Amino acid sequence: MKKKIKIDRKKLILILLTVILIILVIIYGIIIKHKIQQRNFANKNINTYQNNEKPIFEIEKIILCSSASAIDLSEEKNLQNLSIYQYTDIAVYLKNGEELSNKNTIKDLYIDNISLEGIDSIGKKSLTYKNILKFGLKQEILQAKETQDIHFKVLHTNQENQEAEYEEPVFYTDCSNPITLEYLNYDIVTGFKMDENNSVSFDGSILKSAGIKKKDIECKIKFKINIINNDDEKYSCPINFKIPLSDIFTGTTMKARNLEGKQYTFFREN
Repeated sequence: MKKKIKIDRKKLILILLTVILIILVIIYGIIIKHKIQQRNFANKNINTYQNNEKPIFEIEKIILCSSASAIDLSEEKNLQNLSIYQYTDIAVYLKNGEELSNKNTIKDLYIDNISLEGIDSIGKKSLTYKNILKFGLKQEILQAKETQDIHFKVLHTNQENQEAEYEEPVFYTDCSNPITLEYLNYDIVTGFKMDENNSVSFDGSILKSAGIKKKDIECKIKFKINIINNDDEKYSCPINFKIPLSDIFTGTTMKARNLEGKQYTFFREN
C-alpha cells in the first residue's frame, strides 16, 4: 500500500509568494527603466530644441557652374582621341551673423557622407575640393580623383591667409569665403573623334556633338557639412541637389540658389 505524500502548505505558499515577488520586481524594474528612458529622451529633445531654437550657422546660397570639356589624348593633337568630361563647380556660402564670437566662428570644418547617385556605367564620378581661384575653370590635365571625406584647414589670421596653399582645402574662421567643391564625371566618352568638317567648342556643347543625352549624365549629389566652433560645439547640415543640366548643351551655365526660407540650417549635435 502506497503512502500519501504530505504537502507542506505553508512552505508551498512561501514559494509561490517568493516567485510572485520576483516577477513583480522584474516587471517594476522594466517599468522604471522605461520611465527613465522616456525622461532622458524628453530631456534630450528639450535640450536639442533649446540648442537649435536660434540658428548659429545657416547656408545662405549655393552657386553652381556647370560645363563640359575634353582632353585631347592623340599624339598629333588633332582631336581624334578625345576623352569627354562634365563638371560642376559648387560654392556654398555660409551665414553666421554679424558680430563674431567663439560661438559663430569655425575651429574645424569637414565634409562626409558623400553620395553621387547617377548611372554608374557612364563616366567616373567624384566630388572633391576645388581651388577657389580656379572656380568655373575647366581642367587642363584630367586626373583620376577619389571621392572621400574632405577636411579643411581653418585659417585664423591674415598671415595664415597669405601663406595658404589654395590647392589644399582651406576655410576662413569667420566664414567669409565659400566652401568650394568640384563634381567631376570624366571619361563619359573616350576615343571620340571630331569630324574635320565640324568645329568644336570645349564647353557643354561638346556633349551634344558626342550624342550624350541629359539622362545619361544626370546625378544627384548628397553630402553633409560638419562644423566645430570655437566653443567646441558641433553643427551639421545635410545637402542634396541634382546637377543642373537643362541648358548645359548650349555651353557653360551659372546657377545661383538662394536658400532663404528653406531648412538649410546647421543642427547642433552636442
